[in-house]
Amino acid sequence: MMNPPLKDWCERNLKEHGETRAFYPSLLRSLVLALLTLCLLISVPNTRAQDAALQLSREDRVKVFERVWQGVNENYYDKNFNGMNWREVRTSFLPLAEAARDNAEFYGVLRRMIGELRDAHTRVYAPEDGFDRYRPAGTTVGLTVRRIGNKPVVVWVEPGSEAARQGIQPGFVVAAVDGVPVEQALERARDDAGDTSSLIARDMQSFGRLFYGLRDTQVTITFIDEEAHERKIKLTRRFIEMPRRVSSRRLPGDFGYIELTGFSQEIERDFDQAMQSLKDTRGLVLDLRNNGGGFVQTVEQVASYFFTNETDLGSFITRQGHPTRHYTQQLRSTYRGPLVVLVSARSASGAEMLAATLQENHRAMIIGVNPSTCGCLLGVSRTLRLPDGGKLNVSDTDYRTARGRRIEGVGITPDERVEVSVTDLLAGRDRALELAVERFAKPLSATR
Repeated sequence: MMNPPLKDWCERNLKEHGETRAFYPSLLRSLVLALLTLCLLISVPNTRAQDAALQLSREDRVKVFERVWQGVNENYYDKNFNGMNWREVRTSFLPLAEAARDNAEFYGVLRRMIGELRDAHTRVYAPEDGFDRYRPAGTTVGLTVRRIGNKPVVVWVEPGSEAARQGIQPGFVVAAVDGVPVEQALERARDDAGDTSSLIARDMQSFGRLFYGLRDTQVTITFIDEEAHERKIKLTRRFIEMPRRVSSRRLPGDFGYIELTGFSQEIERDFDQAMQSLKDTRGLVLDLRNNGGGFVQTVEQVASYFFTNETDLGSFITRQGHPTRHYTQQLRSTYRGPLVVLVSARSASGAEMLAATLQENHRAMIIGVNPSTCGCLLGVSRTLRLPDGGKLNVSDTDYRTARGRRIEGVGITPDERVEVSVTDLLAGRDRALELAVERFAKPLSATR
């Protein structure tokens, strides 16, 4: 990448001195002309020559492939590789990796190979994905789609996004993507993403890749709106940071509400402030429906607000069978009122760990909008860097609850389930939250 001072000089002089001025001395004029020529060469975006230079050679693809295969072979938590013959997997996929026409196809091969493990945590990321476990980010068109009533429906639109400005609303049905019928587009996305931990996780992963493409490119999406009219809308794929956040408010009836979208150190202070501001409420709703997990230490911290005594959060078990147990911490003040936790298919990993602990200890009622949570709960202690700048996460520990329950591939069954409808989405109605408030009228378990 050109450094900023040179970039500014280039832009200014390309505009003002497309041809060298007569007042430049001959030697200086030659130097300026050479620099301007260099600026032109390095300023032209997305040329075919650049694209070709970015493509991996066959030898480089083999190096990346072997690093991915070996990374799993050496670090995977299950020495039996979920029933797969991992050496045979290498034999099957190496020729496909060598024959890949471009980087996109090559990484598709890697994802399908990783998918043989049926594990949502073991994942490979291309360099352009910009993966950073400490700073969640990704390419998005500003909306989320899920299957409701057997239809792919918009369930969330990012406030202030291009999608919001163009009038897309939760409840709109997706009919096509770039002219391809949506079910066909989903099938392609499913094949490209590879297999994963559970049927629910696979469906969610497919929707996550439905609009996938290079950043700053456009996709045309055909929607069916609230009046059953067809709308074709172009949206740009933007690469944005997606910070984990805490949102809180008081609900009518003097109940509290906290939404938590992930677990990381930067949210711990915000969560503490939310808990302190709502500590006197008659009941608390903890919303984990959009929580894909995060770091175990923060799960411990959050769970500690709901138990007065040290409580077992379960254990992570290595390939050699060594468990590491986790416990809540002793805090000066804890929330002792009734608690309801909201979950969905998107609730994964650390969110499932927290919900399982609260459920097993009868500390909270779990209300879900799906038959179960993601069923995606394994441990990844580090991210491996690949030779081309891509990255690899490998699940190196399994998880069991304090009672020995395994969540991976199964998920958590909610105590009560709420059906989400297109009508409710269009009306902006949240039936799961409504049910949570209703349940506060019944006696719920207080802390142990």
